[in-house]
Amino acid sequence: MSVRPCLSILVLVLVLLPLSACTTLRVSTDYDPGADFSALRDYAWLPAPKIGSGDPALSYNSLLAPRLQSAVDELLRARGRVKVRSKPDFWLAYRFTVREKESITYINHLYGYGDGWYFRAHGAVAGWYGHTDVLVSEYREGTLVLDVVRAADRQLVWRGIVVDVIYEDDTPEMRERRIREAVAKMLASFPPTTSAGRPSRPVPAGAAPRNGGSSIVR
Repeated sequence: MSVRPCLSILVLVLVLLPLSACTTLRVSTDYDPGADFSALRDYAWLPAPKIGSGDPALSYNSLLAPRLQSAVDELLRARGRVKVRSKPDFWLAYRFTVREKESITYINHLYGYGDGWYFRAHGAVAGWYGHTDVLVSEYREGTLVLDVVRAADRQLVWRGIVVDVIYEDDTPEMRERRIREAVAKMLASFPPTTSAGRPSRPVPAGAAPRNGGSSIVR
């Protein structure tokens, strides 16, 4: 392979590496290992937190809420959880924040052999010559936090966090798909098995609420 194609590949890799880092969906979860998740069957959503007028998340939140709740409800229903109007075993709460970020890319334009030769004691050594461009791109990064709060004592027992780049040119269908992907990855291991060895037992999706709450599952 000639020198110039090798350099072209190198430049391409240098450009794509930071871009791929920006587009990676990052997911993390944490939970109380002492919690009995098998006792958490019926749930309800807490009201969405209020967002200030100057918060960049304001322009996304009104459309995010129904998509997020729909995706979570569908997944939990498949795992035997029941959405109720009152007296839930656990509450679901979320918050969404937006941060302005910068991606800095350094592109080295190397031109191979040229006047940049230099000498050592035992002969001539070829040197590279060229220049470096610095590309700075601005983007927005969204962070979605989903909390599971035990209703009996209002204790946080599970938390999932998803961080991803916000693509402003996404269509509504693409945004819907991204939210569903994020929810699926975040809840992949929910409910967890506790340290006491009490795995959460699924129940039939059509079963009536056990605590007297009225089901609103559709």
